[in-house]
Amino acid sequence: MKRYFLFLVGLLFLTGSVLAQTIAYVDVQKVMNQSKKGQAFKEEIKSKVEYYQKKLDEIDKKISSIEKQLESPVLSEEAKKKKRKELTDLKSEGQKIQQEAEEELSQMKAKAERELIIQIREITEKYAKEKNIDLVFVGGAIGGVVYFDKSIDITDEILKRLDEEKQ
Repeated sequence: MKRYFLFLVGLLFLTGSVLAQTIAYVDVQKVMNQSKKGQAFKEEIKSKVEYYQKKLDEIDKKISSIEKQLESPVLSEEAKKKKRKELTDLKSEGQKIQQEAEEELSQMKAKAERELIIQIREITEKYAKEKNIDLVFVGGAIGGVVYFDKSIDITDEILKRLDEEKQ
């Protein structure tokens, strides 16, 4: 009976210390999407998308022009042969640019996400130490939190601190 009592007291003590811990939550996806740095990365990527789209549009115009020229009955066979070769070369160039764009944009996005996550983690860790928070759950697209009480959400504070950091 005495052992059972000590076990219960020990269990209550452990449960009490677990409940006394301070827990918080941060939505990393929200911070990434709404922070100034996140917005700057999005603009940089958008600019690169527009650059590649312009290059591809130019190639498409040239392809359309050549296709129209090939329909002309006045073109000699030799001229048509040259235009077909030019058309094939332009299509290959377009595919090359498309691949290049996909690779570069993918790398840019991954680099931006890595940099932001590192900064968010550092800021969250510093914030947690300042506020004596024992545990911070991560939510958003990369989190595993099913439910959390809004009172433990420190997302807006992390977002604010990230935006206040020097660029």
